[in-house]
Formats: sequence, structure tokens, C-alpha cells
Amino acid sequence: MNLSVYDGAIPYNVQNGIMDFSAHSKLRLGWKDHDFHELGDVNLFSEWSEDDLIASGLWEHMEKCIQQTPWFTNSKFSRCILNLVRPNDVHLIHSHGYDQVVLYYVNLEWRDGWYGETLFYSEDTRDVVFTSPFVPGRMILFDGNIPHAIRPQSVAAPKYRWTISTFFA
Repeated sequence: MNLSVYDGAIPYNVQNGIMDFSAHSKLRLGWKDHDFHELGDVNLFSEWSEDDLIASGLWEHMEKCIQQTPWFTNSKFSRCILNLVRPNDVHLIHSHGYDQVVLYYVNLEWRDGWYGETLFYSEDTRDVVFTSPFVPGRMILFDGNIPHAIRPQSVAAPKYRWTISTFFA
């Protein structure tokens, strides 16, 4: 499975700047895991340009992690989405085709019991084969064809679980 995890790749002051940039992003309703499923929730999100990604401070650190990942060969920026997950959101197992993905956990603090993991599944989606706890500042690089889902945070957690997903074709 092409999946790599990077912790500590972004200094805290840069993480703080990314959080601030995210908080000032224009949000809208509409991002869904699936268009065809009755449980598919409409979520809060912001679509970022490549310039937004650079201005946020994330790009230069993301680029270093990509360069350290031999299997990450897609180099064409496709899109970037800031996702805000709420405790009562429903998230279905989904994939992103042939894109390669960089997932970044934005929140600056996250505690045990707040949940919010990203679950990666076997090809037949029957088994969870890797679970990434929500770790502030963590970047996960993975092939978009790996089925995955978000485990929403508990009601004890902050109102929003912030992530930035950047897709490369």
C-alpha cells in the first residue's frame, strides 16, 4: 500500500499560520463523499488554488515530503480542499481514483478521546488496514485509489476537525 506518514515536518509557528489562513478562508456547503448515497452529508469546505496553498505556508513543507516519497510520482496540482468535519457528520468509504493525495491535519491541539481518525481499508472495503490518529501537523501521502473514510470527532472535541486535502494528477 502506497501510504507514508510524516510527523514533525512543519514547525509549530508555520502550523499556526496554516490554521490562521484556514480560519480566514471563504467556506461553503457542498463537499460530499458520494453524490449518489442517501447518507452523503453536505459538508463545509473551501476550495483553494495553488496560490492559496503557497500563501498558507503549507506548500513548501508538503513539497519536501513529496520529494522524500519515491512512489509519489504525480506532479500536476489538481485541486486542494479545506474540509471542516463536525461531530455529527456522516462520512462514507470513498476513493479518489488515480490521483495521489496529501492529507494534512490542521488543528493545533488534539486529545485522546476526541477521535477523528482517518481509516484506510482493504481493496474490498471489509477491513481497516491502517488507522491514522488525528495528530496535529501530520501529513499523510497516499494513493487516491485506497478506500478510506473519516471517523468524525467526538462531541468532546473542538467543533471542527480541519484537514487540507491536496490532489495531484
